[in-house]
Amino acid sequence: MIQWVKVNKASDVFEISNKALQASLTELTLILISLFNACVTHKYYLKQFKKAQTIVLCKSKKSDYTDLKTYQLIALLDTMSKILKSIMIKRLSDIAETHHMLSNAQMRVRCKWFMISALNLLVDQVHAVWSCKIKYMIFMLSLNIAEVFNHVLHTKLLHILRMRKTSNYIVKWTRSFLKNRESLLTFNEQTSAMQRVNADISQRFFISSILFLFFNASLIKKCKALEIKIEVLNFVNDINILIYDKITESICKSLSRAYDICAK
Repeated sequence: MIQWVKVNKASDVFEISNKALQASLTELTLILISLFNACVTHKYYLKQFKKAQTIVLCKSKKSDYTDLKTYQLIALLDTMSKILKSIMIKRLSDIAETHHMLSNAQMRVRCKWFMISALNLLVDQVHAVWSCKIKYMIFMLSLNIAEVFNHVLHTKLLHILRMRKTSNYIVKWTRSFLKNRESLLTFNEQTSAMQRVNADISQRFFISSILFLFFNASLIKKCKALEIKIEVLNFVNDINILIYDKITESICKSLSRAYDICAK
């Protein structure tokens, strides 16, 4: 894992860079193996790994800097924690694929599933409908649910992992990973004291992306359970609901029912 990390990334809050890890690989390998094995064995995510530094950057050429959207947040995460999360992503992904825990309509952070896979699947679905003898009309409702990342109920997520019979050590490790995260905040060359971060399933964590696919799995199932002609495509933070029928009014009613399920 350490050999594959990008060396031109910024250092973490403790000023440890990926380049430094790679340069010390020979000396660190056995130490990190012991450390990571202990984290997995004890289902624990180190408190030190939960500390970050969030840099606030102003976006250029904006007219109103009182709007929060004119700022960009860059989180400098613990360098060694990224290696551990990569290992857990691999384990969680392998379990999901081996035991078919996720729908084929769910994309990203999955082995051999990329953006082009989502586009190809969407095109294939449309062509399949067009090839029918009955002339169907096709509508698609696209929902951006990125904001949900920061409002996921951790108890619900852990319950879903248990219901899908995910390994107990992964469930307990995930619970430890999700709680008690802290960050410094740096803005205009001023740095705050370490503060608790409540929205701690960030969209920028790849481990969060695979967890979010599990969280969304029941949504895909509920949409497909509707007694209508429907296909659902989920690319982590986007839900695309494709509905086809002969009558426009029926399609609109079906889209409304699907939207109500997603909103709830």
